[in-house]
Amino acid sequence: MAEILVYECVNCEKKFVQRKWVCSNCKQTEFQTKEIAGEGIVYSHTTVHISSTEFAHLTPYTIAPIELAPGLRVTGRLTDSVNIDDEVTCVSNDENQYVFVRK
Repeated sequence: MAEILVYECVNCEKKFVQRKWVCSNCKQTEFQTKEIAGEGIVYSHTTVHISSTEFAHLTPYTIAPIELAPGLRVTGRLTDSVNIDDEVTCVSNDENQYVFVRK
């Protein structure tokens, strides 16, 4: 299982998937990075049938926002067909390009 890098405010401990310069919760500017388990639930999904040339070799492929923990979502590619609320695990994290499989 691949872990997912998040940014955590050192003041209030709010976590963000995207890098932030100012915490939206407490307005502080100091963050630390943490790795969290790459497990989550499919929030929604769509299948891409026509893609750019860069990703044409993957078509058709499914992408989905994955809810990792309350308030934390990351978009990833799925290797299996999925339904909303399916449990998934991150198997690859190459430069924040996440790939998930159904549990």
